[in-house]
Amino acid sequence: MSSAVVSRSPRSRPPSGVVDDVDRKVLLALQALVVGLPLCLGGRQPWAVAVSSAVVLVLLAVTIRARRRRAVAPHPPGIVALAGLVALAVATTLSLPPAMLGLVAPATARLYAEMLPGWPGSGGWTVWRPLAIDSYGVWAELSRLSIGLGAFLVTVAYPWRAAVEGEDARAVVFDRLLLTLLAAGALLAGLGLLSEATGNGRVLWITGAPTLAGRVSGPFVNPNHFAAWLETLMPAALVYAVAIVGLAYGRVRETIAAARAKGMHARQSWVSALVVHQRRLWAPLLTCTALLMMGAAHAGSGSRGGTAALLIGLGVASTGIGWSMRSGPKRTMSRGLTAAGLALGAASGLAVALWLAAEASPALTAEAYDVSLASRLAVAAQGSAIVRDHPLLGTGLGSWLPAFRPYQAPPVEGGIWDHAHNDYLELAAETGVAGMVLVLLFAVAILRAARGQQPSRVEETRGRPDEPAPEDLRRFALPVWRAALAERTGLRWGLAGGVAAILAHSLVDFGLHMPANSLALMIVVGLLVLSGRPQPAGGTPALAVLLVLLTAAAGPQVANGARRLAGASPISPRDCLAEADLLLAEAGDGARARALVLRALDASPADLEGHEALAALVGPGPAAEAALRRALVLSPWSPEVRDRLALQRWARGARHEGAAELEESMVRFPALTSHAYLAPGGELEPRPAGRPIRADDEGDGLSVRLARLEDDMAEAIGRGLDRALQSAAGEERTAIVEDLVTLFEARGHWKEAAAALQAEAARSAQGGGQLARAAGDYLKAGDLGAAERTLRAALQQAPERGDLYRTLAVDVYAARGDFPAAESVLHAGERNAVDMLPVYEGVTEVLARREATGIEKVASAPPPPSAPDDEEVVP
Repeated sequence: MSSAVVSRSPRSRPPSGVVDDVDRKVLLALQALVVGLPLCLGGRQPWAVAVSSAVVLVLLAVTIRARRRRAVAPHPPGIVALAGLVALAVATTLSLPPAMLGLVAPATARLYAEMLPGWPGSGGWTVWRPLAIDSYGVWAELSRLSIGLGAFLVTVAYPWRAAVEGEDARAVVFDRLLLTLLAAGALLAGLGLLSEATGNGRVLWITGAPTLAGRVSGPFVNPNHFAAWLETLMPAALVYAVAIVGLAYGRVRETIAAARAKGMHARQSWVSALVVHQRRLWAPLLTCTALLMMGAAHAGSGSRGGTAALLIGLGVASTGIGWSMRSGPKRTMSRGLTAAGLALGAASGLAVALWLAAEASPALTAEAYDVSLASRLAVAAQGSAIVRDHPLLGTGLGSWLPAFRPYQAPPVEGGIWDHAHNDYLELAAETGVAGMVLVLLFAVAILRAARGQQPSRVEETRGRPDEPAPEDLRRFALPVWRAALAERTGLRWGLAGGVAAILAHSLVDFGLHMPANSLALMIVVGLLVLSGRPQPAGGTPALAVLLVLLTAAAGPQVANGARRLAGASPISPRDCLAEADLLLAEAGDGARARALVLRALDASPADLEGHEALAALVGPGPAAEAALRRALVLSPWSPEVRDRLALQRWARGARHEGAAELEESMVRFPALTSHAYLAPGGELEPRPAGRPIRADDEGDGLSVRLARLEDDMAEAIGRGLDRALQSAAGEERTAIVEDLVTLFEARGHWKEAAAALQAEAARSAQGGGQLARAAGDYLKAGDLGAAERTLRAALQQAPERGDLYRTLAVDVYAARGDFPAAESVLHAGERNAVDMLPVYEGVTEVLARREATGIEKVASAPPPPSAPDDEEVVP
């Protein structure tokens, strides 16, 4: 391959287009991808990934063919690193002998040994196994990555040709792709705002994906991903808007100056200039409107990390433009832009601080609909253990979820963390140090390719009074929207700001795993390369290797689809499990369903759902318990798995082991509603009498089920809640006490419930409600003395509650026959209570009881003295 440098003549005007019909079709396909993929839920649907990946692979093949047909083609920067990264991912799917696997990845070998009984010597499992714990996941992830990587390579590696000899065809591609990105940003922002105003709760009205109320998500399901897509484009859109407005304003001012020189008044000159340039004003107005829509949509997304990232991107763009203007007549403007960039960077830090402050306040937290920053950081801290245990080559692309589950622990023990909310950590966990090194090499190659810009003829002739500047005259004759595209320096810094924004956002989110976001990022990076200095020729062999590897990764997926259509067993572990479930539900074919589940586990041994499915298929017994124990290794904090294991042990008579598992499950998730066997309709093992324990259709289902539990099981649940209470604090402790009291009350252990409530009330100055409930439990237990003491303590904390006076008077004193004390309490209630209705009811009930007992009221009885403020409310 020739090492000659690809020629690039100085740009005299925006080129009219590319000459070859194939070139135009390739460019049109790239534009269609940029606009169309985000409309498919951001590339979330598998069919959208399949179609986009196929289009990109075809474009890569066309690119290689065009490079071989034409004499000179530019070297795509970073192609060797990209080919190495894809080759590394594919290599992790190749099977290795157990000895070599244990040497290269000992943690992966241990995982296989734990998940596959008898491996490598027996059990019927495949002996030679890959480094990736889910090979099919690697192939699927490569297909998603191929969309962005392939679009980048086509953009920078295709040998574009201009329509006019001597013009730069790559400049045409730059202009069109940039305008396509900006138009797509305006379109999707408008769709997002419109759907929020007139939406029906579904993304784009017709999809089945729900939207989050009050947050703009456009065609994306996750508003944070929509914000990441917008912030990739907004810095460049802002720079372009400023350039186009500046050009339009400059032309208007020049016309005004000419009119004033002819003696026209100021107002007339302004009107005349606006009339002359009225056809040119639509472009600035349209551009500013598009920018405002994008800003409104980004703000409406409610993405807190996106806000900080956008400020960083705008700061990079402002600082870069100011730095580029540090010499020459615009030094003052340079200092202002640099200061603005630094201020925006500081504002991004303030945005993060406000994010943390909002999450510290329960009234402002958004955890109900968005993951908190603290949880994201906790996931990152725990996920770093994957890198520690699999440092060299990782666990394979697309394997974050099964790899992370064994490390998942409080404070993020709940939920399905299918991504790390940190793209860099996830990449390191899945590809290891080798993958990170290759990505860094690619980044360095991009920086080197995009760092410089070839000076234009305008820059060479400007400032030389002895030579005219024909470029300025030609640019003046162009429409402002085309002339603004010649402001390469500003646009390049705007593109760099977009790259910085989405890369910063990726520290706290997984937006780059959305194909539309990775496509937008790689197109922006490609534009930076196109606008940089010319690249040397070459790189076609590496490009061909990359195409072969990506095609090989797509092969198993095509074969999986073909096998499913033909009715054969799928290749995908997920599809195997889905088909097994369908066979069992519709045909009752347990043997074939079990074979499919075993096939899925052989292909993906760390699949939690696969081990659960196997336990369900084999039925109660040692084999099912062994499968559930393996599932617990994969997800130690799963209450569903541990409860299933406990109930199966209980059913076969191992009550001590079953109770221990129930207790441990309750310790890990100390909430009765977190355990399915206690929910209405949940199944428990039958009692010795043979009648299943079920919640009644009437009444409190949870209380009924708790009441019908066997004593040993209820005691295990109580011990678990009690153990969890020892280390809990705040609202979590209050919730645990509530569940513990509910258990005691449902079982009729009134004194234990009251004691728990009293102990918790003693820890708080606002425990009146708990004391009142404790008094009610003492009354149900028949302990009037304890109930009296508890009610008097409750009245000390809440003297305004009329129901407490009524309970003390009626249920304690009147029940004893001490009617004078009851009347005294009710008199105190009349003085202190805010809610008087219970007090009046108490008077009626006390009189009724007095009459029933035949005791006459002593008319001369003096009223009780008023209690001073520093004494008890009731005597």
